[in-house]
Amino acid sequence: MKYRETLPENCPPKAAEEIIAARVVYRLVTTNPPTAEDFRSQRDLKPQAAFHGVTECQARGLSVHAERKDSEKARKLPRLKGRLLCRVALAAGTGALQQTGKPSHHTWWPLAAFDILAHCGVETV
Repeated sequence: MKYRETLPENCPPKAAEEIIAARVVYRLVTTNPPTAEDFRSQRDLKPQAAFHGVTECQARGLSVHAERKDSEKARKLPRLKGRLLCRVALAAGTGALQQTGKPSHHTWWPLAAFDILAHCGVETV
C-alpha cells in the first residue's frame, strides 16, 4: 500500500486496522472549506521537532476522533481554540486507523490515492 507519507518500518503498526468499511471520523481544521494544509501530519509540519509521548509512526499520521463530541471537547484546549470541526467520510481502502488515545482519539494513516478534500466538510458546532 502506498501511504501519503513515507512511513518508518512497521508503520502503521500491527495494532492498526485497515479501513474495510465506511465510517466517519472528525478532525479539527483551520479553514472552511478545508485545504490540504489542514491534513498535514505533525512530522510534515515540523520536520526537525522532537515529539514527546508519541511514536514517529504516530507523528506521521493524522489525529482524528471517532466521536464528534470528543473533537468538540478538544476545541476547548488553548492550542486548538478557534479550530473548526471537519467531518471526514472514510470508505474501504482509505488507509489504516488505530486508537491512540482516549476517549476516541485515533491516528489515521491515509492512502496516497484517497482524495481527503472530496470527502470532508466543516460542520457547525
